[in-house]
Amino acid sequence: MKKLIILCLIVLISSQAEANYNFAIHTDSHPWAREDPKGAQAEIDTVIKLIDNKVNLTAFDPKDIKGLADWVAAHTAGGGNTLILTGITPSTIYPTGNAKPDGSLLEEFLDAGNTIFNTGEYTFYTSEGPAETNGQVALGHVVDVPEAHVWMGRGPDAWQGNPVEMTPTQDGKDFIPSLKKYNTSYPFHVEDFEKSPWEMEIALAENTKDDLRIDPGVMFNTETGGRLGIFVQTYVGDVPHPGVSWGAIMGEFILNYYLPETLSVEPIGKLTTTWGKLKSPY
Repeated sequence: MKKLIILCLIVLISSQAEANYNFAIHTDSHPWAREDPKGAQAEIDTVIKLIDNKVNLTAFDPKDIKGLADWVAAHTAGGGNTLILTGITPSTIYPTGNAKPDGSLLEEFLDAGNTIFNTGEYTFYTSEGPAETNGQVALGHVVDVPEAHVWMGRGPDAWQGNPVEMTPTQDGKDFIPSLKKYNTSYPFHVEDFEKSPWEMEIALAENTKDDLRIDPGVMFNTETGGRLGIFVQTYVGDVPHPGVSWGAIMGEFILNYYLPETLSVEPIGKLTTTWGKLKSPY
């Protein structure tokens, strides 16, 4: 009986470890980023290289939106899994034009206690293709906070001509060596989430001039256990420093904070990266 109990514990720990280290990345960058296609692909390559062999990573070709949806559906229950979006929110996980504002695969994934990291665009704003299909309301639908917007200023129509200068916090300096002062377009406005179960788990760079704005940073839902992180959500023209790399920033955060501090169960067995369907769209 004692051996059986030990065996059951090992299986349970192993299953939890595997779940906690399952990552998927959709490798379709926003059309704005395609103004510098080699640079956009280099950023994707950077984050993949940094976390390769550290997590169970499945990388999806930009056109393989069905495969991505299958992965999301298969990794929703139980929580602890991580989805990286590099500027596009595929219509297979969040139907185009907010056609399913409640109960999308993306929302169910987040509500089940999983994590989404986004970069390159206003969160969930655009599906595949050049059209800005979902607009600003998609973020509010997915996180169930209608007041949540990530414009330069606070509010639903607060686009501004000037970008927002972000200064690294102490956590940002500690966990992300490559992070420095930079300009962003679409930061979190912490006040938007005050009456919701979402709390700022970690702020990595901030601007406090008008209201507390964070990018990069991670929000945590105290009711569901879900996490939403943003990493350099910016129009390419708003980044004045060529040395700012969202791939390095996100990858360093995953290695130095997210894995050891959040996904704290040590994995058992070999970690793998699935490359079969990963192709460059450029």
